[in-house]
Amino acid sequence: MSAGCYLCELSFGFIPDKTPGDAVGACKLCGVLACLAHGYRNKSKPAYICGVCLPNLLAVAAVKRLPTGDQLPHNGPPGGAPLFDPNVPPDFGAWASNINNVEDVIADFSSDRWHSIRQDVDYLVGFLARPRSTPLQSFTRAGSDQARALMATAIAVATLIRLPAHEMIPMLREATLVAESRNA
Repeated sequence: MSAGCYLCELSFGFIPDKTPGDAVGACKLCGVLACLAHGYRNKSKPAYICGVCLPNLLAVAAVKRLPTGDQLPHNGPPGGAPLFDPNVPPDFGAWASNINNVEDVIADFSSDRWHSIRQDVDYLVGFLARPRSTPLQSFTRAGSDQARALMATAIAVATLIRLPAHEMIPMLREATLVAESRNA
């Protein structure tokens, strides 16, 4: 008997150039079992990460790259959850602190299989840099190119795998909604 992939069971989209199948690993961050099409292992950091945690980890890393002292958008919509909860699970915060660029998580991000995602990221970096009055203004006002690239990659991966809003941290959910409304 083989183990089932959590993301396959929920019909999530796939990581580029991978085929869904039996689970091959448990996510270091959340513990779910995932197949090769729904998980990723960076050879330089021996930890398997599922497709749900990958964009969330990139989003946490993006927020951690914002200058200290800058006002983060802690307040979401009235009655809603805060956009970024500084009390993220300890594993996310610890790992995100060591992420300076996308390649720190996705070592082969420059390979051909990520080409379409990189095109989306290029567009989204520019989109996030435009001034606007939204909860994402921290990225437009104080965010570095580094922070925007991490958040743009988080949005692109979340969109690719069709990550449901309830599986995203609030900041990623808001960023994804803003990006999708722009493309609608």
